[in-house]
Amino acid sequence: MLMRIAITAPIYITTSQHKKYLDLTTKSINSANHNIVWLPCENYVSPAFKPLVYTFDHEPSKIKVLYPTGQQSVSQAWNKGIEEGSRTGCSYILVINTDIVFKTNAIDRLVDFAENHPEAVIWTMSECADLANLNSCVDDESISEHPLFSCFLVKADFFKYVGKFDENFAPAYFEDNDMHTRLILAGLKAYRYGGARFLHFRSGTVKSESKLIKKNTAPLLRCQLYFIEKWGHPAVNDAQQIREVYYKHPYNEADKPLSYWRHAKNLGVNSRIKDALPLSIKYPLILVLNIKRRSDIMPNIKQSVKYPSILVLNRITKNKLG
Repeated sequence: MLMRIAITAPIYITTSQHKKYLDLTTKSINSANHNIVWLPCENYVSPAFKPLVYTFDHEPSKIKVLYPTGQQSVSQAWNKGIEEGSRTGCSYILVINTDIVFKTNAIDRLVDFAENHPEAVIWTMSECADLANLNSCVDDESISEHPLFSCFLVKADFFKYVGKFDENFAPAYFEDNDMHTRLILAGLKAYRYGGARFLHFRSGTVKSESKLIKKNTAPLLRCQLYFIEKWGHPAVNDAQQIREVYYKHPYNEADKPLSYWRHAKNLGVNSRIKDALPLSIKYPLILVLNIKRRSDIMPNIKQSVKYPSILVLNRITKNKLG
C-alpha cells in the first residue's frame, strides 16, 4: 500500500566533512513503494553553507525545512520532525542521524516490518560493518529488543504513548536512553530488525571536528547527570535491568506520569541553583538526593544501586566522544 513516509533529521553543519556525511545520507534515501517527505531540522548551519542545499539521487515528493525554537537540541529536532510528519499526513516518520547510509531496500523493508509487527511502537534498522559491502550485507529476519536510535521509525501518533522526547537533554546525548526507559516502564516494545540494513559512521559529525569533541564533553557529562537524577541510576540498555534499577516514575515522584519532564520555566529557585553548580559539586549532590529519594520511597533496592565516580564518568565521556 502506497504511503507517505516522512524522514527527519537534526542538521548540524560547520565543516565540509559534515556536508559530505549529509550528502551520503540524503543520496541513499530511496523508496520504491512509498512517497518520501524530507523534513530536516536545521539546528545550526554555518553561514558558509547557507542556504543549505540537499542532494538526492531520488528526489523526495516534498521538502520542508524546520528550525529550532529557543535552545537547540537533538530531542527538540526529533519532536519537531515527528510533529510535522504527523501534520503533513505521513503514516510513519523515520528519524535519522546525518552520518548514515541506507542499503537500497532498507526503508521499504523497515516499513513492511512495522506494518507486520504492530505490537511494537518503535522499529529500527540493524547496522552493516562497512560501506563498500553495504548492498551485499545479508538481510535476516532477526528481531531484537535493543533498538538503535540512529535510525528509528515511529507512527504519526507516537507521542500518545509516553509523550515527547525530553528536551532537557541538550544539545544531545541520553535523550534516546530516556525514551527507551519510558517505553520499557510502560510495558511497550521497541524492535531492531535484521532485515533492514544501514551503515552508521558513529558520531561522524562530532568526530570530524576536534573543537566539537572538546565542546561536547561538558554537555555530555551534564546530560549523564540529568539522566541519573531523573531515573536514579546510570543508563543501562537491558530491558529487565531497566525495570529493576530505575525509578518507576520520573524523578521518583509517584504523581508524575512517564511523559513528564521538567520545563525550565517551571523550575524553582533550589533547582536553578543546583543546575548552576559545577559538575564536580553537582554530581555528589545528585547522588545524595537520589539516595534520599530511594530511602523515602524505594528502600528495598537502595543498597543495590552503584554509582560511578566522577572520574569514571569523565572516562565514559571521552570514550563516547571518540
